[in-house]
Amino acid sequence: MLRRLFLACAAVVCALPAWAAPNEGSLLVAAGAGYRRPVLQLLEDFSRSSGIRAEASFGNMKQVETQARQNPDIALLIGDKAFLEPMGLAERFTLLGKGRLVLVTREGLELKDIADLREPRFARIALPDRVKAVYGNAATTCLQRTGLAEPLAARLLEVATVPQVGAYVATGEVDAGFVNVTEGQALQGRIGTLIEAPQHCYAPIELSAGVLKGRGEQPAVRAFVEYLASPAARAVLQRHGM
Repeated sequence: MLRRLFLACAAVVCALPAWAAPNEGSLLVAAGAGYRRPVLQLLEDFSRSSGIRAEASFGNMKQVETQARQNPDIALLIGDKAFLEPMGLAERFTLLGKGRLVLVTREGLELKDIADLREPRFARIALPDRVKAVYGNAATTCLQRTGLAEPLAARLLEVATVPQVGAYVATGEVDAGFVNVTEGQALQGRIGTLIEAPQHCYAPIELSAGVLKGRGEQPAVRAFVEYLASPAARAVLQRHGM
């Protein structure tokens, strides 16, 4: 009887994913606000399969850096590697996918090309913080490379994060806005047009998870990094355009 019980328990353990590690503490992640939806889904799926409680805080990348420096409980950062690496906080990175800049318009307003922004009907155009937000930086670079920065300068409205841009477009407070593809997909049904910005007009965006120095051997961190390499995590990211 005991042997049968042991074998049954062993079978259950073997059936668990490699990252499943109940009673291994908790995990706190800080991530760029533009990745809120996929990050929350990743953490929810990870918690469900591993039994480890996982939570996240969000903001632009400067806010993420401040949180990481002030809160010792934060173990991982998620965002563009080009922003994360210069912080000097992470000991290693895991590539999650490629970020994509898109342009969305308010409901009832259409465009076919980024150059259409020159038209007077696009009186207010929102973008995230140019310095502190990944997609604000990408949008600024794109406008410069396409020769639109100067003609549109007086029409640009800078806000803190990608979700704020999305909210302004969805409510019609601006005529168009630059967001990432994840936010753009979530806005479908509340906007007019979504087009991808030409990839040559901004630097590649490498969405990455950075393990903070001294946190890499924590069981919850090891389990989450293993999970990020799994088909389940890949499926979540692909659903969000990455």
